[in-house]
Amino acid sequence: MTGTTGAGTGGDGRPVSITWRLFTTLLREEWRLHTRLFGGWRFALFPLVIAVLTVGATIALLETGIAAGTIIGGLHILALGFGLYSGTAGFAGSDMLENVFGRLSLVLSTSTTLPLSRRRLLGVFLLKDALFYAVAFVLPMAVSNAALGGLSATAPLAVGALWLSLSLAFVFGMALTVAVIALRTRGVPTWAIAATVGLAIGGLWATGRSRELRALFVPIDGALRAAVGLTAGTVLVGAASLALYDPSYGRPSRTASDRFARLSGALPLRATTNALVSKTLLDLARSSGGVWKPFVSAGILLALVAALVDVVGTITGIAPAPGIFFGGVLGLTAFTTYNWLTQFDSLEAYLAYPVSIEDVFRAKRIAFVLVGAPTVAVPYLAAIYWFEATLADAAVGAILLAGYGLYYYGLTVYIAGFDPNEFLFDAVRFSLFTVGVGVALVPALVAGFVVVPPSGTVALALAVAGVGFGAVGVVLSSRAGPRWEERYQAGD
Repeated sequence: MTGTTGAGTGGDGRPVSITWRLFTTLLREEWRLHTRLFGGWRFALFPLVIAVLTVGATIALLETGIAAGTIIGGLHILALGFGLYSGTAGFAGSDMLENVFGRLSLVLSTSTTLPLSRRRLLGVFLLKDALFYAVAFVLPMAVSNAALGGLSATAPLAVGALWLSLSLAFVFGMALTVAVIALRTRGVPTWAIAATVGLAIGGLWATGRSRELRALFVPIDGALRAAVGLTAGTVLVGAASLALYDPSYGRPSRTASDRFARLSGALPLRATTNALVSKTLLDLARSSGGVWKPFVSAGILLALVAALVDVVGTITGIAPAPGIFFGGVLGLTAFTTYNWLTQFDSLEAYLAYPVSIEDVFRAKRIAFVLVGAPTVAVPYLAAIYWFEATLADAAVGAILLAGYGLYYYGLTVYIAGFDPNEFLFDAVRFSLFTVGVGVALVPALVAGFVVVPPSGTVALALAVAGVGFGAVGVVLSSRAGPRWEERYQAGD
């Protein structure tokens, strides 16, 4: 490969474009990374798990009377949300990846040692991500169209059409995230970006224009119009982001005071726990995005769920009880919050300290409560205010939010240990996590849609369920430390 002529030489002597070689190399390394991280067959089965879950959920929703257009709209919102998440993949720090793989050299970092354009390398990387996840994640989702239209000779065409549409929504989400990161490289502060996005969304909602904007990107009535809107928006945002992106950007140096001593002294815990909790909180605060990352994740989930509620209400005329609905769903931020608290950490890093693995897990649980409580409280209060929840509904929703949040956290840490992000593409762990979430969440969502506002009996039953699942979550998280300490000592 040569960076001066723009081409290399293939095995048959013919010139090979550097861009094409970069693309194939990145695609191959993406596959190797996932199979090494999750195990070959466990990762290979992941698309099948997604297909089974999507088809099963589609059939269940159809049986309950949900319109096909609503289901398709929900799939597009899920694809958009996953695109927003995936857009950050190219900017993951090598220190985070080394915690998982050990010392390595990223192909994405070769622009620092080879005469390659950083912008072109980044553009090829994003194209690779778009193709890889469109096949591994989005295509299994599109199989649900066979359940919507029934098995027939035209079913493959219907699945293909939905796949292209969902892929566009996914790529548009990626483009939006890259645009935000590009703005950050130009010195635009995070709070300014968040405030602008919040004001824009709030303005559209307040003026009643949100449905027109959604119609451009969610194909319910006009699939062709949505496809045109998604394609145009993706190309425009993607091109502008790559042009705006500053490849020489580096985080400015900062002088930090001794926040560790102040924070550790303020926590009313024993010395070892104080130190471990303080380290976790400071690691989060000093990482890129800081303490705002959990709030951004919760805000994205709130926006996606609110858009889905709007879609359902528009088509079916059914609006859920907002407290119960958002209380159950927003508890899922427990996974993302815990992921942020452990993303740049590893159990091996604590072996040099006189602490046990159980101590580390206990400290993570305390840090999770300190960070997770305000992370979910803010979007929940916004949701119940915006959707005008009744007092009983809001109270029951708050109990569900707290209890389910603890349950989802306990389930995550018990199944995934210190690496919650690893089981996203592990078919076995992902299936266990999905079943565990469904056991708690599905009954709450059904009750939230069927009984509006909730009756006294339903409210009491849901409140008891919230407390019960919260207790289960505490038990699971308490057992996670000893469980993973035993597995770690056994070399498993």
